[in-house]
Amino acid sequence: MRLPAKELLKHHMDCLYTYENGRMTSVNEPWGSTQPAPRLIVGRTVQGELLYRLGQRADAGFAEQAEKLLSRGIFEASAYETQLHAQCVEQCCCFYYPHSEVPPFDSQLLSVEDAALLSASYSAGFEDCRDELDTAQLFAVSFCDEKIVSICRSVRKGLGHEAGIETLAPFRRQGYAGSALRCWTAAMLRQGNIPLYSASIDNRASMQLARKHRYALYANTLALD
Repeated sequence: MRLPAKELLKHHMDCLYTYENGRMTSVNEPWGSTQPAPRLIVGRTVQGELLYRLGQRADAGFAEQAEKLLSRGIFEASAYETQLHAQCVEQCCCFYYPHSEVPPFDSQLLSVEDAALLSASYSAGFEDCRDELDTAQLFAVSFCDEKIVSICRSVRKGLGHEAGIETLAPFRRQGYAGSALRCWTAAMLRQGNIPLYSASIDNRASMQLARKHRYALYANTLALD
């Protein structure tokens, strides 16, 4: 499913945060959230289009200065940090899956009835995720020796879903995360949802995983507080 990058960026921002009166209020996590949203998030598509959202904690002076920078098409963290006296809390690369088919995988989806499987994982590494099963659907897992070693689930939800991937340390770079991601992606496509994936610019392994499994870069974002 190919969509304009600016529309994808809108979906990304919509599912990343909760909103009140057009302002971001908190991080939108399916298991509940108490973490406040940043004062500003700015995104730039690969075509150079800018999109932004202000947080509820951004006062009038902050908003005015931010909009002056945005009107000039500025997308450098240092400029926002200097002009707004803000801290860039995160810089991310945003990906989505533009294809209609997914390569084969040997992972599977879990439902609430499968919660015991998470406790049986190596070192009970995913036992804390049991409470997510009901809310973070879709929830895909990869196995090694009949125990879960990697998970991929919907950690942000809107018209698109953002993938959240975790793999136990001894099983990284062995294909388990990619298999779980492909399973999640296939299920997303079957439901008619938009598979989204974002990664910190410091997380090279996560970005490589996205690209390896045919996710396409559509934008970059700055979150400032």
